[in-house]
Amino acid sequence: MTSKRTAADAIAATLRAYGAEFAFGIPGNDVLELIRACEEAGIRFVLAKSEPSAAFMADAAYQVTGKPSVLIPALGPGLANAISGIAGALQERSAVIVLGGEMASRQMGIYTHQVFDHVALATPATKWAATLNPSRAAQQTAKALDIALAFPAGPVLLNCPADYSRAVSDESALSPPKRLPTTLDETAANTAKAILAKAKRPLALAGRGAIHDGVASPLKGFLEAWGMPLLASYKAKGVLDEHHTLSLGSVGLSPVVDAETMKIVEASDLLVLIGFDPIELRDAWIDAWPASKPVLSLDWGPMPHRLFPTGTEAFGDLPSLLAALTGGPAAAWPADRISTYRSKVTEIVRPRTPAKGLSPAGLFKAVSDRVKPDWRMTVDVGAHRILANHALLCRSPGQLIQSNGLCHMGYALPAAIGAALAKPGAPVVAMIGDGSLLMSLGDLAVMAEHRLPIVVVVLDDQALALIKLKQAKMQMAPRAVDFSGPRFDQLAKGFGLDGVRVETQADFDKAFDAAIKSGRPTVIDAVVDPSEYWEQM
Repeated sequence: MTSKRTAADAIAATLRAYGAEFAFGIPGNDVLELIRACEEAGIRFVLAKSEPSAAFMADAAYQVTGKPSVLIPALGPGLANAISGIAGALQERSAVIVLGGEMASRQMGIYTHQVFDHVALATPATKWAATLNPSRAAQQTAKALDIALAFPAGPVLLNCPADYSRAVSDESALSPPKRLPTTLDETAANTAKAILAKAKRPLALAGRGAIHDGVASPLKGFLEAWGMPLLASYKAKGVLDEHHTLSLGSVGLSPVVDAETMKIVEASDLLVLIGFDPIELRDAWIDAWPASKPVLSLDWGPMPHRLFPTGTEAFGDLPSLLAALTGGPAAAWPADRISTYRSKVTEIVRPRTPAKGLSPAGLFKAVSDRVKPDWRMTVDVGAHRILANHALLCRSPGQLIQSNGLCHMGYALPAAIGAALAKPGAPVVAMIGDGSLLMSLGDLAVMAEHRLPIVVVVLDDQALALIKLKQAKMQMAPRAVDFSGPRFDQLAKGFGLDGVRVETQADFDKAFDAAIKSGRPTVIDAVVDPSEYWEQM
């Protein structure tokens, strides 16, 4: 134990000044000083069971709180294992500060055990990566945080040699800069309002940029003032309560739903893009509308991509932009055009009657019918996730947490843990395919250790259903997609969790209600029939 203030203390104090509350990771001797400093600065360290899961927890904690979160992997294999999760944070637009361990500087250039270039590895998976300067630790940490939080947010790496972290430092913590909101001047606002006023059938598309920093309320006012219906990306679900009359649901990855979506996009005479990040979309959205279609794009800053035409652009404080443009003649969409779209999507994602087991759509409908605005939900990658995004109706922004940039399997359970820790109290429901849960079984131990009120719903079909579906559509025989799975309810009990197996909708409803009511960490092993995916996707 050192009695002197170290560079690690300067790092941790600056992280705390920027609002960081959690650090996730697995310790090695090279990061022990960093963990000590974080905990003494009031940043809670959570011991994970794998480095990718630690990164997913950090990602979810940022998505729930909007505050930077910290990932602390040890040197060599620790950082190498974490890279997939760090790359995920880059594509999910999450401000994760990676404090990577490194060998002591006196060994560099000579010692080779567990040694490779950490900064070179992390550079393509982060917004910025550099080795710690122990003489400027607070200053460099503030720089890293400023980069991580700048639009679009993303991860950064400070590579911290063990002796640099322990170096004596007299630096004080640095705080984030104060920034005034930027909005349109009168001339620019009038220009944008004229574009809006000219449209009879405007359609809004909201994405990842719309779910943070107080956007939901002014967005609702903007849409209601113009009578403008809204389609949201998967991560933006709930930015407008999906029970609202102007909500048309979500878009992004389902070819069947997108076929209907493109019809209503074509029928619109103005598209208003609101924080609409194309990183969530499948390649069918390339050139999704002609350059001749009027488009007004509103966002926090430029998002250069050229995936589709963005028309007239306005950047700044998104809530202020929306407030400045609220008001005008209501849209004149034919009532039957909107209702027809809704009914077609409802028909696509309706529950079928399976020969055995549960309908996945029926399962999601049961959850959707029960969800409250303060609940958090996570969903993993696979056929079930695409269906869930159209069958689950969200009531609040960011309510359904998922990996929809990198689309990383094994994400939902650690994300649920990060969400439950970051905002304790309300239930968290993690909906996971059996193949995905097999990638993150160790996280059941973390869930048990912290007694988190998470209900894990395993969609158990003993197959990688999405890949199997794609093979069928390519007229290929199924290969490498079927497997023998365990009894997840029994595994749960081995971890000290409640576990139950269900094979009917009635039994699922009963088990789910009991799990929510109890507040105890629970795994529901739901045997599902995947055949309906073929019609839904």
